[in-house]
Amino acid sequence: HNPLSSSSGINAEYGDLERVDQLEALRRQCIPATTALLVNVLRESGQDQAVVELCDYIASEQYQLYKLFNQQQLKDLLEKVYDSSIKCECDPLQFNEAEQNETSPS
Repeated sequence: HNPLSSSSGINAEYGDLERVDQLEALRRQCIPATTALLVNVLRESGQDQAVVELCDYIASEQYQLYKLFNQQQLKDLLEKVYDSSIKCECDPLQFNEAEQNETSPS
């Protein structure tokens, strides 16, 4: 039995909207927290290039994960990415472009 289905379409629609809101709240809570933990693990294990690559996914317009972070979370992430980019001597703003150049046929 599906709890969202009912004889009234209004209740089902309200339940669907409530579920969407719950999932969005969960994403806003879990993705930034998990990203922060992952960045810390990657940095501690010397995988600074992976930190920069992860940031590229966060910043991607395709995934739009950056929208799930508040201003302070983004600031903290960018500080760590900046430090990692210096350690691995890479430019975080050019990573996506370099990746595309490596994978595209010449």
